[in-house]
Amino acid sequence: MATSVILCIIGFIILSYAADKLVEGASNLAINFGVSKTVIGLTIVAAGTSLPEMVVSINASIKGNPALSLGNVVGSNIMNVALILGIASLIKPIQCGREIVRRETPIMIGTALLMWYMAHTDSYITPLEGLILFTMLFAYTGLSYYWSRKESAIAAEIAEKCDDFASDDETMPTTGTNIFYLLAGMIGLVIGSEVLVKGAVEIARTFGLSDEVIGLTLIAIGTSLPELATSIVAARKGQSEISLGNVVGSNIFNVLGIVGCASTISWFNATPETQVLMVSPNMLGIHIPLMVAVSMGVLPIMSTGMRIIRAEGALLVAVYLAYNVILFQTTTPELPPDLKDLSMHTQPKDTGSPANGTTPANTATAGQILDTASQTPALPAIEEPLSQPVENIGAADSSSASISLEPASATAGN
Repeated sequence: MATSVILCIIGFIILSYAADKLVEGASNLAINFGVSKTVIGLTIVAAGTSLPEMVVSINASIKGNPALSLGNVVGSNIMNVALILGIASLIKPIQCGREIVRRETPIMIGTALLMWYMAHTDSYITPLEGLILFTMLFAYTGLSYYWSRKESAIAAEIAEKCDDFASDDETMPTTGTNIFYLLAGMIGLVIGSEVLVKGAVEIARTFGLSDEVIGLTLIAIGTSLPELATSIVAARKGQSEISLGNVVGSNIFNVLGIVGCASTISWFNATPETQVLMVSPNMLGIHIPLMVAVSMGVLPIMSTGMRIIRAEGALLVAVYLAYNVILFQTTTPELPPDLKDLSMHTQPKDTGSPANGTTPANTATAGQILDTASQTPALPAIEEPLSQPVENIGAADSSSASISLEPASATAGN
């Protein structure tokens, strides 16, 4: 337990530092390449912060564990909208651009609905459907860059930001330095989240949580920590475009990229039941609909005043906390692996009763031992004293006694 806690602390430290460098590199690259920070957040930053979800879900799919794979994606998407946007707006109200409200957020809702439809048709997502999702990711990325370059308003904003940046700091990092910060931040986020998730899962196993619950909560939280750290740092630095674009872009990437890739790779699994991404009834009836509802619910929040204020952020956080409380209360804990093995060795088995002769050798409960002891033949009771006449003893109901006493009677008669 102590080692797991230490791992969590180390992972959190790595995440914090890596997120700071990622935001710095992404913000500067937006200026270097002449694109908006929203597009950087929707594409490069979103893909970088979603790498932990990608690694976890692909590994789970290869190992035939769809509950963990889908639970990670669905739980991360719920957390991104409810918790991360909520916390970021509590730190500082998030300004919402027109493009992200009118275009990217509806796309996020559409991808969630598409995933729900694919899962609802036959309770699994086929490799072909996954390939369609993965192809849509590339189309969306290309369109995002095209839309950004076409808008003259964004170009004017970029020029203004460049002037402000140059006046504040004459030593602007070069493009190579910014790319290094961006890549180093992504790598640090992956390492930090991996260390943190490892510690958190080991702690969760000791409390007997199921794979689906671990995927929906701890692993979803752990793999979403890059988004959380990046959005918090961006909010503190006044980079609302990166903060909001990171969340919306990550949700789109999680559905199109991660679910698409995980379900496509599942085709190479050995057994037929693991060659598709199975969807459990709880996932289909509760968690995916909640992901869709949260995605749709944030749109009117963003549209009112084109920003997310602190009160709305508090509401989003409350929704996420309530979801986790209900999830844990309705979950039956499982025994940890070590205790489960111990219970298999110590649990009494249905061995049958001694009367039907089904009791196996070397297996006995305490009650069976007592029954066996009570059935042990007792020694013949001596009902009369030995001083009685010999003929009375010979008349006793014992063949062995008669045989042994007849010669004595004959001798006495002689």
